[in-house]
Amino acid sequence: MGIGIGLLVAVMIGLLTFQLFRPVPSVGATILQPAAAPLGSAPPVLPWPRTGSVALAIDGLGTIATFGPQVALPLASTAKIMAGLLTLEGHPLGRADQGPMLPVTAADVQTYQTEKAEGQSVFPVAAGEQLSEYQALQALLVPSGNNIAELLATWDSGSLPAFVDKMNARAAALGLSHTHYADVSGVSAESVGSPSDLITLAEFAMRQPVFAEIVAQPEATLPVAGRVFNVDGVVGQDGIVGVKTGFSGSAGACFVFAADVDADQQPARIFGALMGLRTLDDGFTTAQNLIRTVGPALHYRSVLSNLQVIAEYRAPWGDRATVFSPQEVDWVVYDGMTLHLRADLKPVKAPVPSGTDVGTVTVRVGERMTQLRVQTTEPIFEPDVVWRLTRVRLF
Repeated sequence: MGIGIGLLVAVMIGLLTFQLFRPVPSVGATILQPAAAPLGSAPPVLPWPRTGSVALAIDGLGTIATFGPQVALPLASTAKIMAGLLTLEGHPLGRADQGPMLPVTAADVQTYQTEKAEGQSVFPVAAGEQLSEYQALQALLVPSGNNIAELLATWDSGSLPAFVDKMNARAAALGLSHTHYADVSGVSAESVGSPSDLITLAEFAMRQPVFAEIVAQPEATLPVAGRVFNVDGVVGQDGIVGVKTGFSGSAGACFVFAADVDADQQPARIFGALMGLRTLDDGFTTAQNLIRTVGPALHYRSVLSNLQVIAEYRAPWGDRATVFSPQEVDWVVYDGMTLHLRADLKPVKAPVPSGTDVGTVTVRVGERMTQLRVQTTEPIFEPDVVWRLTRVRLF
């Protein structure tokens, strides 16, 4: 009998010891925020044109809406965006620089006369004159001289085919999947791109300060020609700061624009590309109507607050610790866009002090994304003896 009682006591002591000293389980996080949620009210109904193809984007957020076929279409003079960008990338200018001088040859004058006779958009030149690089870029982008595109291309690369090759290589590097250049000015119907490609290109080109400065000029005073005016007849209106027009029989009217607007007193930039419209006036009117509609639907919002509970750790012995981001995320967003949130949190083992880094939260709206470290705001203590001895679940 004494042996039986002793054995029982030994077993009980063994069980209690096992319960007391066996490992405490890890605690996983419960995510409390939805993976996706709409921001703001429904987006406005946009005043699209009756024909053509259009894409709209917000700088930093990406495309917000499209209209018509998003396929490769003739570019007309919007091809000069790439010509101007490549010139500046190959021959950078500071904001106050004029750059090297480009001599105008008799062959350049012949090109001007031939293209003028063909009814092309040209800029007058005279043999023996010189244009600075800055002036040549003005002549390319303000009055839209096809002959200046050829002058710059030859100066940069030695020949037109070599420069066209550079244009296509740059388009591929920028991921412009619908874009192909057959010439430097866009006269050829085989120089093609899509509205979305044009927006990507314009966003990149506008990061060049000199390019952005020139396309925002309503007019310029240049050698031989004197005072010339921007073909973009609405630059300076409705916040429009560029970028480039185009027109041809195969392309119709094209207009790539950038417009700066206020979103709850925060700066925002709208990009748009319109292709295949009837006239440039149609393009200008449509662009202004779109800007006036999109602008009021842009708002500066708290996308992620540092008071927002992202997740919670719930220990089986009753302790709880919430997870917050120590930083806030405030962005300009467009009504109806979707907030995507992904929390990647590691399991924790007690004790867990408050302020423990437990992983990351990734926040994305459109193409804009950021990743933040997150932490606990309460401690998780080790379980007490009673819980350790009375737990029944095996871990």
